[in-house]
Amino acid sequence: MLPSVSWCTPRTALVVLVGALAACDKESLEKLIPIPILQETWVIPGDSMTVGVTHILPTNVAVTGAGTAFAVTIPSPSSFSTTLGVLCGQVICQSSIAVVAPVPAFSTGTNPLTTTVVFPAGVTAATVASGTLNLSISNSLGFDLLQPSGGVAPYGSMAITVTSGASTSTTSFTGATRTMANGVTTLFAVPMPIGAYTGTIAVSVAFIVPAGANASMQSSNALSVSAAMAGLTLTQATVVVNADPVNTAPSAFDLESADFAGQVESGALLVNVLNSFTASATLSVVIAAPAQNGTGAVSITKALNIPATPTSTASINFSRAELQSILGKSGVTMAVNGTATGTGAGNTVTVTPTQQITLRTRVQLVLNVGA
Repeated sequence: MLPSVSWCTPRTALVVLVGALAACDKESLEKLIPIPILQETWVIPGDSMTVGVTHILPTNVAVTGAGTAFAVTIPSPSSFSTTLGVLCGQVICQSSIAVVAPVPAFSTGTNPLTTTVVFPAGVTAATVASGTLNLSISNSLGFDLLQPSGGVAPYGSMAITVTSGASTSTTSFTGATRTMANGVTTLFAVPMPIGAYTGTIAVSVAFIVPAGANASMQSSNALSVSAAMAGLTLTQATVVVNADPVNTAPSAFDLESADFAGQVESGALLVNVLNSFTASATLSVVIAAPAQNGTGAVSITKALNIPATPTSTASINFSRAELQSILGKSGVTMAVNGTATGTGAGNTVTVTPTQQITLRTRVQLVLNVGA
């Protein structure tokens, strides 16, 4: 006799399985069939930040209010002096005692008074847009160099020559329109020629004096000159940038709408860099959030190295805990600090007033998504 066998159709098996699963609670079901965790990568726009040219300018160089030029301050006038005995080779000019006699004709010829006006430290070259060289001349020679016969001809003349590199410009004054009275300090303003200059400006002053009226002359009688710059502006400057500090103020970095702290697994700050300087920068990016909702203040610092190239990219990784501390928070800010160094000869960089480094950011997030 054959053994008894029970047969079960597919429909019967399905009913049995559903009945068994229905008898299980949710926890047991999840143990039998784990719910999968999926991950998605999201990239959301971030805020931009700029590092302006002011961060690498030397002392006494600033961007003008209109932002179209550099304003340069040369704090110390350059002074030089001479005596009648040096200026004039005539016998009467060499007297060691005061002698009243007609002023002899003379000229400084190839031996003018000279001095050098120096740009602020750190400026090696510049393109001048405007400015005035002010010469304050104190005359104690005993007579007027430009009007040695009083207010009548013949008149003397003074030539002020400004030289920088291969550029030379001369401005002349004559007694027909100006005086340089004895015992008086007289100001002569010389417009600075527009163009390229090296880091120093040579200034020379030469005189041609015709014979004149009687005057009290002595070889030690003095003439002194003070040279100062006023209103000097530049459209371009070559400056030394050698590990100069770069520190920006914190600016808003909006992460309040990215409320994914409970889902985030990892992420990064993606940075596109536009660098208009021939300088590299070693920076730290500081992202901070104030205390809120029972949590303390947060400050996260990450390294960012910028090469001296027009464009570059960087990816700054953040841990899950770091991201959870800032995502969805209000008042988040970003700042950068560090140093910049020029890549030109002697660590120089040629800059204009509108140049800057721009950091354009995106936030990449890997999120856990339950299915």
